Amino acid sequence: MQPFVVGQELDFRQEATKRLLQELHENGDIDGLMNVALLLNSLWHQQTAIARWFAKEAAENLGEAWEASRNR
Repeated sequence: MQPFVVGQELDFRQEATKRLLQELHENGDIDGLMNVALLLNSLWHQQTAIARWFAKEAAENLGEAWEASRNR
């Protein structure tokens, strides 16, 4: 199994988002903070659904491969 590694691009995006949130907070931009929070919430739920789907697909594919190898 390959190790889980967060790529450099995602590290940069995380830092950019952090800086945006800090800037909005420092400027007292409550509407801006709320908009970003709503967007991040939507993205989190979307990514969770995708991760669950991938896990289910992988489990089913592994199960099918295991069954196929037993029936040979």
